Amino acid sequence: MLRSAEAFIGECRDRDYAESTIETHTVSLGTFSQWIESREGSVTDCGSDDIEEFIQWIKQHRSLPYMDIRSDLFWSLQKYFEYLVEEGKIIRNPCGGVDIVDCIILDEASRYLQRMRTTRAKGTVQNRELGLIQFTEWVENQGEDSLEKFTPLRLEDYAIHLAQKDYGDTTVQDKFAAVSTLYNFLHGKEEVIDVNPTEDVNLDEAGIVDYQNPTKKSNELAEDIQYVTKEQKEAMKDNCPGPKIRNELIIEFLWQTGLRRVEAADVMLDNLYREKREIHVRGKNNKSRTVFYQPSLDTLLDLWIDGGYRSSYNAAESSGNLFISERSGRLHPHQINTVVVKSAKNADIQSKMYTDGNGQNRNKITAHSLRHGFAVRSLKNGMDIKTLADIMGHERLDTTQQYLRLITDDLRERYRKYGPDGTN
Repeated sequence: MLRSAEAFIGECRDRDYAESTIETHTVSLGTFSQWIESREGSVTDCGSDDIEEFIQWIKQHRSLPYMDIRSDLFWSLQKYFEYLVEEGKIIRNPCGGVDIVDCIILDEASRYLQRMRTTRAKGTVQNRELGLIQFTEWVENQGEDSLEKFTPLRLEDYAIHLAQKDYGDTTVQDKFAAVSTLYNFLHGKEEVIDVNPTEDVNLDEAGIVDYQNPTKKSNELAEDIQYVTKEQKEAMKDNCPGPKIRNELIIEFLWQTGLRRVEAADVMLDNLYREKREIHVRGKNNKSRTVFYQPSLDTLLDLWIDGGYRSSYNAAESSGNLFISERSGRLHPHQINTVVVKSAKNADIQSKMYTDGNGQNRNKITAHSLRHGFAVRSLKNGMDIKTLADIMGHERLDTTQQYLRLITDDLRERYRKYGPDGTN
């Protein structure tokens, strides 16, 4: 391994980075060092073109999932070159001139995403990026050199490929939507293909998904909404991993606001109105709403923002996000979920629901379980269903009404106590 890479990893150990982070850096930079040495080049002479060439080499010579190239390998390169800049070894970080998504995906998909980034919401773009990364990997494994060569039947094969990964019907539809919109763009806007094969693909008629009824797994999960109780929430805070103040705040924040993890990740400091204890949120479909929190959140919020904890991160000055990390100025929604999952595990209240098609465990308690807990607790405290729907950002009231059955026992007890001839 390059000496500078070894020094960087040593620096990570000195700063007590998580072992998983150090392992990711070690593997990624070990591969990069081999590539540099095979070219008899110097890391100090690396430019953006060299990084892009390395990514293409990885795609051709390593069986590394494209998602991992983006989230692990490229992230390690970014941090490594940041270190070299800080040490004065190089003037600028060559990764700064590389769009890793565009570097991974098909050229046609890159043109499509460039248009999307100027017209669509960030969340929509991110979903399309993920879908097109996955589609690119499948296409390149098929050995074809043109998207025109894919017939409706072969694109159905891709949908079957997704379904075999144990994705639910909704997820398969969402991922295939990235393919459909790409072909729509190439046929309608770009006019680079004569026929749009996705127009003749109907996943419902093909028996791949069921548009009318959710999958069996979705039914099973819907019948068993996993929500966090107040006692469980406190146990999770007591047992959350470091950084302690930030992660305690995340758990309490989700519990008190009912925000989705993506919404929490997108909260900016300017969205907080601390004197009113209000937060302005931009949720699904770019719709804005206001949520609230209790005085009991003030202590953690003040410590994080005013007590020097947030400002200790390198990205604090340049980021306006409430939740940040060592990696970036915005804590990724996945990281928020990881905090919750690990906290529940440490508190000995976690369990595995099932294993998905990627071999990943799906846990009983996730960030969404805190959102469910917010809903159930609010109903038990007497909040009406319409107010709850507005606060949670539900477009349809029946989405909120699913929580009513979870408080049946409470309602039954209240009736026995306060109803005609009750015990009160």
